[in-house]
Amino acid sequence: MSYITNSEKINPDETEMCSDCNRLTGNSEEINADSLFWKGKIPIVTSSVVVKQLAIILGFGTLFLFFLFLLLDPTTALSIIPGLIFIWIALYLLCLVVGAILQGSTKGGPEAQFAITPEGVGYSAGATIQKLNRLIALGSATRGSLSGTGISMMNIARETDVIMWNEVRSISFQDREQTIVVYRKIFIHPIMLACTAENYEKARELISQYAPPGTIIT
Repeated sequence: MSYITNSEKINPDETEMCSDCNRLTGNSEEINADSLFWKGKIPIVTSSVVVKQLAIILGFGTLFLFFLFLLLDPTTALSIIPGLIFIWIALYLLCLVVGAILQGSTKGGPEAQFAITPEGVGYSAGATIQKLNRLIALGSATRGSLSGTGISMMNIARETDVIMWNEVRSISFQDREQTIVVYRKIFIHPIMLACTAENYEKARELISQYAPPGTIIT
């Protein structure tokens, strides 16, 4: 399942959340009484949410490999536990290094589009994230990595995502980082809304207004 500065205003009619297609479209920034649309930059290594989610995702992948080996050969599975832990740590550190380079090269993080409406919250990846997803997918396919290709294709499929209010399990606010994380009832693929200094309070206000009772945890 972080990210902004230097917002850009354009025609608000070009942005809408579609309940039927679950798509966030357009490139506008709009603040009105019942909705908020904006562009933002996603901080990667400076976001506690992103760092934690990365550790969890890699951890689940490592556990999956362990249980797969456990089913095939229990003795081998137990002997490779130190190796799996080492791989998890190495991949985690590698992802942090790549994330730091990406955040630095984009001067704050890759750009994305966010929305809060009476129907739900939405996220749409910017050009940098889309290019990165396709490069990773191509590299994984070239190396014959089925897992890497599969994960990359899932990321591509989720470059535009929406969570409707009736799908919300919980919501947390990170005031220091000015981000809001909306978690689904199915426990996977949360959406993090990276707010600006200018719109964070408005975003909090709208989230508090639309969130189902009992879902706001911080």
